[in-house]
Amino acid sequence: MKPFIGNRFNGLRAAIYRNRQGKAPGQHRTAEVFHTMESVVDDTDSKIRLVPGYKKKLQNLIQSSLEFADDLVDQIPEAIEVSSSTFASDPYVNAFFANVTDLQSIFSHSSEIQDYMEDVHDTRCCALLCMRRTEKTAMGMELSDNMLKKDVRQIAVSFSDHRIYSPAPSEPETREGLRSCLFQGLVTNALERITQLRLASHNLQSRRQMLHTRLRHYKHKASEVEQGTRTSVKIAHGIEATGRELRKTEEKMLNAPLLTPQVALEQVMEVFSAPGDFVRIRKFPLRLNKMGIRISDTSPQPCNQLNLTEVVFGNELPRVVALATFPRMELLPRTVFSAPG
Repeated sequence: MKPFIGNRFNGLRAAIYRNRQGKAPGQHRTAEVFHTMESVVDDTDSKIRLVPGYKKKLQNLIQSSLEFADDLVDQIPEAIEVSSSTFASDPYVNAFFANVTDLQSIFSHSSEIQDYMEDVHDTRCCALLCMRRTEKTAMGMELSDNMLKKDVRQIAVSFSDHRIYSPAPSEPETREGLRSCLFQGLVTNALERITQLRLASHNLQSRRQMLHTRLRHYKHKASEVEQGTRTSVKIAHGIEATGRELRKTEEKMLNAPLLTPQVALEQVMEVFSAPGDFVRIRKFPLRLNKMGIRISDTSPQPCNQLNLTEVVFGNELPRVVALATFPRMELLPRTVFSAPG
């Protein structure tokens, strides 16, 4: 999976953030939509600007997609504090990390957190925590009716591949970073569609050129060998097969859409007209005990009731997301993670 927030779209993130900073809801929305729209065009295919009326075609789609991203961010729960003091008391912190050392290492290993803490001298920061959830079946022990049962099939839930993004002084600013990230997911999908069309056209042209070269080679060899020999028959078969493949390739080229500015615009419009098909948030209820074992809804065993929030981009695997505050005093020195020598 691509990084949750990529450096490629810093301009888009800045455009969104710049036009929302210090403005009341509803004010200057047109300016925000305009600047964001131009950033989307820059990050997908700048030749879209050659299409007459492209702004009018994109304006409402960009505005509705920004509102869509707003709605998604509103579904993210309030930030949790990730620290040694909350590891035992907060069920989410307890589930997301193996131990206190683990949580300190994960946040301290983040270059974004380290850079932020060096530049800003706040006592804590708020950031986006992103993880993969995995489930594995294992045999274990279970206490039932005051009896300890062995070899009980259990589901162990773990969280891995922790990523930290968009550290900021406060939760609202981190939410703004998440909003930009979700919007960027739409831009990524549009860009990938355009790239696939460009790549498909390039591959067909390369295939056609290669077949022409092969056909010329066969014809040249045919002029040098005696007719009726086994070699000449083999060459004739090669000419026939290559010619047949060449005709199929040229037919595909005729039927394949050319990547014109209009076609590129259509790819962007298709994505932004149905943002929920490409980026979505879902809630995932989960009951876990302190050992990370999933507990059924009917079991009387003591457990923590979690309501996870997962973000899904297209057909990619979902990632659990949470807003998290992290105290400066928990940060390990950067030298701990520096390579020796």
